[in-house]
Amino acid sequence: MVITATAHADPQVEAPSPPRRRLWSAPVDLVATALFVAVGSWLTAGLWRDPAAATVTVNRDDQAFFEWVLAHAAHALTHGQSVFFASEMNTPAGVNLMANTSILGLAVPLAPVTLLGGPGLTFTLILTLALITTPIAWYFVLSRHVVANRWAALAAAAFCGYAPGLAAQAQGHPNLVAQALVPVIFWCVVRLHLQPVRRGLILGLLVAYQFFVNEEVLFLLAQAVAITVLVTLAGTPRRIFQPGRRYLAGFAVAGAVAFALLAYPMYVQFAGPQSYRGVPPIVGRTFGLDVLSYVSFPPVTAYGENPEVAKLAINPVEANSFFGWPLLIVLGLLALWQVRTLAIRVAAAIAVWFAVLSFGAYPKLDGHRIGPPGPWHELIKLPLFDSVVPARMGLAVIPALGVIIAVSLDRLLRRGGRRRWWPVRAAAAAAVLFSLVPLAPRPVAVSPATPMPRFLADGTWRAYAPPGTSLMYADATSRGDVVAMRWAAMAGLDFTLARGYFLGPDPRSADREAIFSTPHTTTSIRIMSAAKTGRVPRIHSLDVSGAANDLDFWKVGAIFLPDGTPNAAALAATIQRLVGRPGERAGDVLVWRIAS
Repeated sequence: MVITATAHADPQVEAPSPPRRRLWSAPVDLVATALFVAVGSWLTAGLWRDPAAATVTVNRDDQAFFEWVLAHAAHALTHGQSVFFASEMNTPAGVNLMANTSILGLAVPLAPVTLLGGPGLTFTLILTLALITTPIAWYFVLSRHVVANRWAALAAAAFCGYAPGLAAQAQGHPNLVAQALVPVIFWCVVRLHLQPVRRGLILGLLVAYQFFVNEEVLFLLAQAVAITVLVTLAGTPRRIFQPGRRYLAGFAVAGAVAFALLAYPMYVQFAGPQSYRGVPPIVGRTFGLDVLSYVSFPPVTAYGENPEVAKLAINPVEANSFFGWPLLIVLGLLALWQVRTLAIRVAAAIAVWFAVLSFGAYPKLDGHRIGPPGPWHELIKLPLFDSVVPARMGLAVIPALGVIIAVSLDRLLRRGGRRRWWPVRAAAAAAVLFSLVPLAPRPVAVSPATPMPRFLADGTWRAYAPPGTSLMYADATSRGDVVAMRWAAMAGLDFTLARGYFLGPDPRSADREAIFSTPHTTTSIRIMSAAKTGRVPRIHSLDVSGAANDLDFWKVGAIFLPDGTPNAAALAATIQRLVGRPGERAGDVLVWRIAS
């Protein structure tokens, strides 16, 4: 998320030399581009070895979901179906893809890649491009519009693209890593008054496209813009008041364009079938960042691991802070030194705002709750805020610190001025650069995926699941849902799944609160118990009749149990008791026919 600067400096302070405006200026531009291409490719090298058979070690669930939505986009386009809603999972209700992170802005244009190489290849390509284009976009915006020293812009852009929070999100969340439009949109807003109609049209298109990449990032960006306006008004109101009418005209054009493009998708998201309200309560109220995590070094870096601080993160993927105390101290001192510079004030205000919100409803220090409830305790009651994971607010701190890095290095490395201060400036610049070194990321760790059974790969399932029915994987745990989704994606969504991993409304909630995955019934709970414990649960006559009703409701044509499934013996016995007959062998699976 993010932020860039709005101007170099206030009139009364030392102003940097005007930035160069040429689109390409070797060798720095060439070095920056080559560096980011190399680093982005290096970070995802493990996935590229075999995109179809590799999974992100710490986040198989979200990777499987993204591969499924990538497969759905390709399937929908080739079968004339809606890309906003899916009926190939969670029968009979389906899945509202607009209410999930369906990355349509990437899935649709890359559908040919999915059709030719499979969703695993597309997922790997998107993640790699996100890690390449995000820092490149920051470099070009910073070097063309914010600072004159392109090496300073390079260092800041590297931080914006590979800070610990982005490196953590790269483990399965390409939608949050793909922030190439963030600096572009922000700068379009800053310069909107120069050409209100033309730039308003461009801004509206960019906002609409970012909406289809990730809405959370867009929401954080909107907050950053609002903070920028407030800070500018507080210090130099003429910068906004004088061109105010032109800004309003530009926003009107941008709003009209964005509304025209997003009105229907937003209707589907918030009022369509399987829509819901907010994120699951446990996520919205408890998934905050530990205060201590901000000054700690990352749990995993290119130089090794720090397992003692891993407890400060919700999970390895949401380690969105971990800047290390040296960097925060150095940047804090530099911000105080340049407090009269508008860009520094804006960036500092944004960093503080999002850091405080990232602590969540109940701030913690080293795992222990501290003080009264934080601002998030009240903000989560508001629309949009109730749909955001508070820990991800920490991602917006990254570009704010990146702007401070760029502006500070640009001023420290500037020629001229009093020579006697040059050693101090050089030492400060070195301190900034050295404080970035311990944050270097490590390549995404990968593991082999669970192989797809031949029963699915060769189409044998068609003899057991008549048209209009679904397949149910015998493992009803979240692991089973995820594995089955990946198999369905690899098969091009040729078959429908009774269950799945996604966000949908809780049928037990009058307020349509969100839950993860298909709601559990007594039937799925009995099967899940066997999968988790390896023991056959007690099955009563009511369980048997309930299973018949559930399987009929889910339109299950067949239940399949692949060889090698954990606790397969307990699962087979449990399903046998629920449906009243043993499974039949079909190659490498046991299968129970349900629909006649």
